[in-house]
Amino acid sequence: MNCTAMFLPKLCFRFAALVIALLAMGGFSFAESETRLFKVKIDGKPAGEMTMNILKAEDGTITTSIDTELIINAYLVFTYRYSFHGKEVWKDGVLQKIESATNDNGTRYALTAVKEGPGMRVRVNNQEKISRGEAWATTFWCLPDPAKRKGLIPLIDAESGKDVDGNLQFQGQQQLSIAGQNVNVNKYKVFSKSNTDLWFDGSERIVRQSWLEDGHKVEVEMASLKRN
Repeated sequence: MNCTAMFLPKLCFRFAALVIALLAMGGFSFAESETRLFKVKIDGKPAGEMTMNILKAEDGTITTSIDTELIINAYLVFTYRYSFHGKEVWKDGVLQKIESATNDNGTRYALTAVKEGPGMRVRVNNQEKISRGEAWATTFWCLPDPAKRKGLIPLIDAESGKDVDGNLQFQGQQQLSIAGQNVNVNKYKVFSKSNTDLWFDGSERIVRQSWLEDGHKVEVEMASLKRN
């Protein structure tokens, strides 16, 4: 979605694929795992859900799977469907790999991007390129490295693999009611093609996201958190 194309999150915050398979793989020891469920609203009306599964290995590698399913009905004659299924692998604050499959109301993307030297080898719908590395994915599921949290920041579109230039600004600390609890959060804003407000909890993981897309207000907010 555009959690970054019509008025849907490319998250996209931006969306719990392959969790059982990951747990079943031999040789992996997970120090932490959690599941975050988000509710999505468009113009104040329920539009669907996003599930985020985060697995942190003993060596610090973090694998995040995101699944988003949205259905928007307009005037009883128009239905817009969106789905996003993605997985990211991060190590030491650097994106190592991203895979995603997107269906944006019939427009489909199949993305694989793997870190290769200082850049990333990106393949989208059978077209390949070498892109810049050290990018922040537009799922925005976690804060970038502290050294990149002010000013210009390179982004990689989690759907299309396109390079996007952004500007990240800290907006201050707030207290929000999230999933029935008062939570201290840090608010940031990303200025890009779609200016996006982002709220992160004390673990520097996203709890809320909001932006305007084609004149429609999109809101993604965490409804529950389960830690294992």
